[in-house]
Amino acid sequence: MKTAHFIKQVFTVAVGFFVSLLFLLLITIWGVSQLASNDSSKHEVRVNSILQLNMQGRAVELVHESLLGSNKGIIDLNLIKKAIHKAKDDSRIKAIYLELSYFDAGWAALEEIREALLSFKKQGKTIVAYGDSYSQKSYYLASVADEIVLNPSGLLEFQGLSVTIDFYTKLFENICIKPIIFRIGAYKSAIEPLCLNKMSEESRKQTGDYLSLLHEHFLKNIGLERNIKVSKLKEFAHNLSVVLPTDALYNKMITKIAYEEESKKSLVQQFNESDATVNKYFVSYKHYTHLNQQPDVANNIAVVVAEGQIINGVSSAGYVGASDFVRTIERVKKDPDIKAVVLRIDSPGGSVLASDIMCQAIEELKEVKPVVASMSNVVASGGYYIAAPCHYIVAQPTTITGSIGIFGILFDTTKLMQKIGIECDVVKTSPSADFLNPRTTCSQEESKFFYKILQSHYETFLQKVSKGRGLSMNKVKSLASGKVYAGTVAKQNGLVDELGGMEKAIEKAASLANLTGTYRIGCFPYPKTKLEQLLEYTSSNIKMELLSSLAEEHQILNHLQAIRKRQGWQAILPYTIDIK
Repeated sequence: MKTAHFIKQVFTVAVGFFVSLLFLLLITIWGVSQLASNDSSKHEVRVNSILQLNMQGRAVELVHESLLGSNKGIIDLNLIKKAIHKAKDDSRIKAIYLELSYFDAGWAALEEIREALLSFKKQGKTIVAYGDSYSQKSYYLASVADEIVLNPSGLLEFQGLSVTIDFYTKLFENICIKPIIFRIGAYKSAIEPLCLNKMSEESRKQTGDYLSLLHEHFLKNIGLERNIKVSKLKEFAHNLSVVLPTDALYNKMITKIAYEEESKKSLVQQFNESDATVNKYFVSYKHYTHLNQQPDVANNIAVVVAEGQIINGVSSAGYVGASDFVRTIERVKKDPDIKAVVLRIDSPGGSVLASDIMCQAIEELKEVKPVVASMSNVVASGGYYIAAPCHYIVAQPTTITGSIGIFGILFDTTKLMQKIGIECDVVKTSPSADFLNPRTTCSQEESKFFYKILQSHYETFLQKVSKGRGLSMNKVKSLASGKVYAGTVAKQNGLVDELGGMEKAIEKAASLANLTGTYRIGCFPYPKTKLEQLLEYTSSNIKMELLSSLAEEHQILNHLQAIRKRQGWQAILPYTIDIK
């Protein structure tokens, strides 16, 4: 017993020593990084400085700190916009340098960055864009620039927009799994990838409708900035006639063919002819936005971000957890300094139960403070569910919204179990005691009961929209059935109040709260620090983060991960929309 006690003490001391060592290491790393970041000479804003927007990565509304790695490849959308708006009124900043080689974002996010750049340009300041190559999304931003530079070996991918959907019906047939599908609404096609091999006519029609609207908007705005007719741009895309650098230059889609260092040097010399030093004039947007933070004032507007699929429980990268969301709303509601709230949504929807819980929290919040919804790239189904109760809704013309509908899926794995040698037997006290057992199919009575539940949730969804938007039930029903709309159409049919971005939503929130003086904008929820993540980390968290990293690289894993997280009835967009 004494030996066991001694070993236990030694083990306890050893564990304590290694934990203390780990914390000391983390504190040392943090201290060194702080000293490095506080090197003022490195980030000095000089006269005739150039704001450098290194846009290599994917833009997101909310950056989640990653314990297992850096956030390389993740761009904070709000930080980008903040830097541009700040630079617009800073006399020391003469130009913006856009590095757009490997940039990706949703179309509504692109619209907001583009609007900020145009506002900067209206002050008589210069914008130069450079790309090793340009995707259509990155070129949409580059089109506002005074000079568009393309690498001699690069390409301009200007070929029209498309939506591609993967179908898994054959996959499930091959592995002997039968999806049992329940849905309401002919346009609620979230389940189509699981039961069809191509789009239904309803899905194809609505996809074509909003894709055409987005394409026309895209071409019109590019045409205005480059002084090229829309018909000519369509011809370029149809014939792939501006893909090569020389063709793009000839057709005035770009202004220069050059390497990056040459384009940087040329820009610096525009404002500093006598100084050959290039790098000292470039200011990183990340450091620039942290200089001279907003002053403390009594009146604040909270921007609450809901980004990703809606699920029960806690939030993580790509998912909005209802319990975390409700805690954030409660915090905002109780803060006396917060006078109004902007709900920033970028979500295709998800769990009906989680959406309803979040909707209820918003309804309670709006009783005490003005709430304005700001729609980003996709605000559909469950995403629209939580937007509906807000006092006012603002969306971009390119926002994808609507999809008011609901579905449920069960997976019958009976044949798979039999094929691999697993048999199942059951003893029941009532006919439907094993109703939700995934290894069994549904009886006719059970299917009817499923649809009864589904209809009940759908009616609740319609009522929430009717009440929140002040529309009759008949009007809501005509807009529902899973139909998807671009922001411009949603404005026409009453699902949206005004077209615009986050700034317009903030202005409206301030107006509703009667804020006439200076007010501060705070973003919620606060991202967890690496130390906070370390304290609550478990092996399951590590496995999920590794799976998320893999899912980002492989689309099929992303779909399977999303299916795994879906519990109960779903109010979610038909499929993952990635317009390229």
